[in-house]
This record gives sequence, structure tokens and C-alpha cells, in this order.
Amino acid sequence: MTLFGLIVIIFPLALWAVPQHGLLANTVFYIVLSVGCGSIIALIGLGYLKSLLFPDRSAPGAPVGGKARLQAYLTWAQSQEDARRVEKQLRSIKGGALHNFGYMVRIASLLGTVFILLNLATWAFMDSYYGSTEILSAEARWQLLHPDHWGWK
Repeated sequence: MTLFGLIVIIFPLALWAVPQHGLLANTVFYIVLSVGCGSIIALIGLGYLKSLLFPDRSAPGAPVGGKARLQAYLTWAQSQEDARRVEKQLRSIKGGALHNFGYMVRIASLLGTVFILLNLATWAFMDSYYGSTEILSAEARWQLLHPDHWGWK
């Protein structure tokens, strides 16, 4: 599905951007190409992280069938309590790691949101109190902040 998604996104973009030969067309093309390559690297990294958090449950030398499978089942039936205890311990470790990761993501998104809102509120206050630098000159802003009520100037 990832390969299909890349074909769907990058192929029309290449058809659109290459014939135009403009700076904006090339910039957009390379930005989307970089994001696509970065998503492939992120997908590989997430797959590796998933394999670390959720390892394969079957042992590499597990018997496939016949008497060996029956003997393995009987052995498992005898040590069922030990296996249940180990699985519970692994589940608690994985659950704790996932909980901590989710907590870090929530804290990071909260801090990012607070940072953006603080900067936006500061800009809005400065723009409304001091005036916009695009509309008013420095002298006009000075006159707004320090009005001359008696006309001494």
C-alpha cells in the first residue's frame, strides 16, 4: 500500500512539475519527493520499533507436527502457570513502554500547542497595541502611544 501511495502521489506531481520548469514547480516537486522518502524511512523505523515492542511469540525451533508437537503440548500443559506469569510480565513491560510513549507524545503536543498559542497571542497583542508595521510608520505609532493633548510639539 505504501508503494501504491507513493505512485499515486509522486507520479502526478512529476507530470505536473517537470514540464513547467519554474522555481516554484521544482521546489514543490523536491519538497514532496523529500517527504515521500522521509515517510519510507519513518515506515521502516516504525516497523523496527514494532518488532521491538511486540516480538514474535513462536520460538524458532518450535515443532511443526506429529509426536513432537504432542510432546510439546504436554510439556506446555505442565508449565502453563510459568508461561502465564512470564507473559503477564512481558505484557506489563510492553504496556508500560507504550503508556510512557503516549504520555511523551501528549506532553510534546501540549507544549507545542502552548508555544504556538503564546506566540500567536503575543503577536496579536503587539499588533493591536503598537499597530501594524505594515500599515503605520514609526512616527505614527509613536503618536498613538504618546498622544500630544496640549499641542506642544
